[in-house]
Amino acid sequence: MNRFLTYLFAFIVCCTSAFSQQLALTKVKRIPPDGVELGDNDREELGTYLRELGKNIETLKQKKDPSITALLPDVMIYYKAVDYALKYNEFFSARDIVSGKKLLQEGLARAKELSDKKAPWTTQKGEVVRGYISKIDGSVQPYGVMVPDNYSASGPAFDLSLWFHGRGETLGEVSFIAGGKGFTGSMPAMKNTIMLYPYGRYCNAFKMAGEVDVLEAMADVKKKYKINDNGLFDRGFSMGGAAAWHFAVHYPDMWLAANPGAGFSETVDFMDKFGHEKLHPTWYEQKLWHLYDCTDYASNLANLPLHAYNGDKDPQQQAADVMEVAMRNEV
Repeated sequence: MNRFLTYLFAFIVCCTSAFSQQLALTKVKRIPPDGVELGDNDREELGTYLRELGKNIETLKQKKDPSITALLPDVMIYYKAVDYALKYNEFFSARDIVSGKKLLQEGLARAKELSDKKAPWTTQKGEVVRGYISKIDGSVQPYGVMVPDNYSASGPAFDLSLWFHGRGETLGEVSFIAGGKGFTGSMPAMKNTIMLYPYGRYCNAFKMAGEVDVLEAMADVKKKYKINDNGLFDRGFSMGGAAAWHFAVHYPDMWLAANPGAGFSETVDFMDKFGHEKLHPTWYEQKLWHLYDCTDYASNLANLPLHAYNGDKDPQQQAADVMEVAMRNEV
């Protein structure tokens, strides 16, 4: 308990300090950036579809049918994605505006099917977007799956391979769900394997709430598909590689193998060599680094097959290099 309180105090102090420093800055890069300006016609059209979808969702909730309630998050993800984009100015391109309209139409189609006690997306093959209600805050969160053609609910359990997406400061829920859904072409399909693509609550390297998002998305997939618990793979590249390192060292008994690509695995050396920034941390910042610096947990990789990779000119090779040193020091 004392250790927990120490970390909690450090977190509060660090957040307060960071907020004060941010207020003192005159020029701060906004992440995510401001979205594009919406024309009156686009705003009206999006609003009309959104209100219609909202009414349909409320009607489905009022049915109080457990089979409908269980699948309602698969509809609600469309509403939330566009609603947030409108409220917080997060249509980042003209393409996003088009995608927003398409998403609302997809959401309306799913709502109609669910009202008729049908849910064809639950048996759909290929790219499918699903949703769940988070225990953190009651919000609906999206994730993607790639379901192979040979998967069958009545057949054998399939392996599950997670693919953590890379950094994308304009990867809002609209662009994640729409089009390629944030994962088209990310990785080739694996045999007898369902691919899971967590959203991770935007662009936070799947830390904090993003970490819980991954665990909750995995739990939801296991409810909706037959998954082999002994065949879970941990994979990602760039920012997703950082996530793969994190989940490898913090949950080593969960995976059959881990495959981090580039990314980052700790703070000080990465910021020096990649960020070109010398850090002068306070004691509480160093305390907080221990939560996520993978080098501190290198010994947990002793029994986990792991293959790291990167381009031969990629400066983010640094992530694997420092982990190699940390693992060697544990011998």
